[in-house]
Amino acid sequence: MTLGDKIRKYRILKGLTQAQLGSMVKLTGDRIRQYENDVRKPKDGKLFEIADALDINPSTLAEPDFNDPTSVMHVLFELEDIYGLHFEKVGDNYQLAFSKGEYSSANWIIEGLAAWVKKRDELQPDINDSNSTIADKKNDYIRWKARYPYNFAEEITNNFALVQKFNEDASSLLPSSRQPITRFSEFYRSLLALEDAGVRFTISVDEIMSRRSAAFYIDLDYILKSSNEIKKLYMEFRQCWYDMKEIGIEIHESPVPVNGDMSIALYSDNTQLITLFHAHMRHLEEKNSPMYDEEMYKAEIEDTLRIFNVPIEEYV
Repeated sequence: MTLGDKIRKYRILKGLTQAQLGSMVKLTGDRIRQYENDVRKPKDGKLFEIADALDINPSTLAEPDFNDPTSVMHVLFELEDIYGLHFEKVGDNYQLAFSKGEYSSANWIIEGLAAWVKKRDELQPDINDSNSTIADKKNDYIRWKARYPYNFAEEITNNFALVQKFNEDASSLLPSSRQPITRFSEFYRSLLALEDAGVRFTISVDEIMSRRSAAFYIDLDYILKSSNEIKKLYMEFRQCWYDMKEIGIEIHESPVPVNGDMSIALYSDNTQLITLFHAHMRHLEEKNSPMYDEEMYKAEIEDTLRIFNVPIEEYV
C-alpha cells in the first residue's frame, strides 16, 4: 500500500472529502488528490499535520515499502536489534516471537501484542451479527490499529482516576493505630500476608523506563471486586511502599496494561527491593517444583526475613 493509498483509506474512514482534509491542513483539495494519487509526496511536517487531522499515529503513514522484500527484511532485522524479534520454525512455517526480559523494550511490545490479540478477538464478527454490525466492527478494528497507541494512553489516563478513587475509599480499611514500617523484613511480611491469603498478584524484576526495578502487579478489576478483607491486606501492603517512600526510597505507582488487561503496578529501582524480589521469586520456583518440601520452604522464608531485617533508611 502506497502513502497515497493510506491517506485515502484513513480520510474515507474519517468521513472527510479531499477538500475538507485539505482545509484542515491549509492545502487545497487538489493537492490532497495529488498526494492520494502519489503524484506528489508531502514533506515530513505536512505528513504529521495530515496524520493529526485524520486522528491517527504518524507511523501509520510512514514508509518502508512492504512490497519490496528487501525492505521488509531490513525492517525485521531492525526489530530483532531493538526488540529481540526472532522466528521459531514450526513444521514448514515460521512463527514470530519476542523474548520477554531479554530486551529493555520487549516487555512493552509483548503488552502491545496482548492488547492487539484482545482487541482482535473482541471485534471478530459473530454469526448472529447483522451486515451493518460486521461493517462497524471492521471499521472499529481498522480505527483502533490506526490510532494505536493513543487508545493505550487514554485507557491509562482514565484508569489513573479509578485507581486514585479506589485508594481513597479503601484507605479507611487501615487501622488508625497502624505504625509505619522501618525495616525491609516488615515489607516482606506484608507481601507474605498477601500470598498466605491467596491474593492473586505477580512480582518480577523488569526493565521499567530503562531502569531495572522490583515490580508488583495486581489486576485492577480483580482488586476492585475483592472482599474488604483482601482489600485491607492489599492496602496494608501498598502503605508499606509509601512508608518506604517517606523514608526516602523512590517508588512509583501507576495503572499499566498486562496481558491486555489493566493492572496496578508498584515498582522501585532500589537494590534491596530488587534483591528481595529475586530471593522470593526463587522461593516460589522451589514451592512449585516437584521436590517441594514445606518445612524447607518455611525455613528459607525465615532466613530471608532475617537477612532483610535491616533498617530501610540505610539503603536510601
